[in-house]
Amino acid sequence: MPKSLRKTVLVAVVLLLLVPAVVACGGGGNKPTATSESTAATTASPVTSSSPTTATTAPTQAPTAAASPMTSPVAQATATTPSAAPTATMPMQQASGDAAYGFNVFTWGNEAGQQNDVRTVEMIQGAGFNWVRLHFYWSDIQRGPDWWDPLAIDNIVNQYHDAGINILATVSNPPDWARDTSGERLITNLADWQNFMFFMADRYKGKVQAWEIWNEQNLASTFGGTVRVQDYAELLQGAYQGVKAADNSALVVFGGLTPTGVNDPSIAIDDVQYLRSFYEYQGGSYTEFFDIMGMHANATDNGPDLMYPDNPGVGKWSQDPSFYFRRVQQLHDVMTEHGDTRPSWITEFGWTTANQAPGYEYGANVTAQQQADYLVRAFQIARSDWAEWCKGLFVWNLNFSVVTEPSDEKYPWAVLNSDFSPRPAYEALRAMPKP
Repeated sequence: MPKSLRKTVLVAVVLLLLVPAVVACGGGGNKPTATSESTAATTASPVTSSSPTTATTAPTQAPTAAASPMTSPVAQATATTPSAAPTATMPMQQASGDAAYGFNVFTWGNEAGQQNDVRTVEMIQGAGFNWVRLHFYWSDIQRGPDWWDPLAIDNIVNQYHDAGINILATVSNPPDWARDTSGERLITNLADWQNFMFFMADRYKGKVQAWEIWNEQNLASTFGGTVRVQDYAELLQGAYQGVKAADNSALVVFGGLTPTGVNDPSIAIDDVQYLRSFYEYQGGSYTEFFDIMGMHANATDNGPDLMYPDNPGVGKWSQDPSFYFRRVQQLHDVMTEHGDTRPSWITEFGWTTANQAPGYEYGANVTAQQQADYLVRAFQIARSDWAEWCKGLFVWNLNFSVVTEPSDEKYPWAVLNSDFSPRPAYEALRAMPKP
């Protein structure tokens, strides 16, 4: 196929893909809104926007909080006000970044959803998994420069900490007050972002073991309308410095890129091309600001052993390597090209069964048993073929079926039914050998 025609086809394809990429792989669901104010003063040393620097001190004043809880999409939280920095109540599993087996989950964090939260924890533990991936929105936690509202997040974090489950917290979505309105960059003052990440890492020190910086930043829709590698490099630097100043033992994870098959900054940038551009930006000077490389795999209806062009599938999504589980190997190859031997986590991957949402018709080609087989096989590939570098996998998703209708695209990716009963995929993951 001529390149010009191929590009046209891929642009058309990605318009269908962007919904799965943003929603099915969005880590969303926990988007509480404020019910009352809390305040905390905060200051931080500015972060440079042209070249990286090494953090040596924390922000000059760590925020404190006295907040009313936030509401979740389903019910209002009723927690009491905690201390500014909750302390650990039980020992955690070793969070070295090795053998991180996790689920992407919906969590409630409020009184109305308490029983669902308990069931969610039980199902994670029952599967023998040791990590959970949660998505926190900056805009929900710091609603103004001096307005902090973290209590619903306290509930969520404490729930998993008390159960002995490690937390990967993905942070994104800046509040309006911090966004740059010129369209030239995402955030006006990077010191605000660094200070926010210091606050989070300090407040949840010993409870959140890893921080993933942004989610699918190669999509324009997640990054202010235009994909800019240089903006992300600076965000990563600020986050890394803020986290390490508060909790040097916490892991910083490069935000997982989503496969797109297109290169248009107003829509999306191909994940491999984006990563290569990041490594080459300013001579690679920003590559020091993470501990683990995050990756996302959107395999559509292609099984985990397939890969284009050597062993392709046969469906609509089979003619581009972007839409295969083994695409992550190509991301790792970019790291290898630049001499990077740090480990990687696949922070989102999965297969949908028959899906009612437009653009997800490929799910009809995956049975519930195939979903189970594909997930287990993906873990086997990571343990055997990629054992040297792939140290964590997070299934998308555990339980979004509980809070969505069958017509919602997230519903059939779940490994649990709407009543928390296990689908074949959950049973297969539970029976799967663990490290």
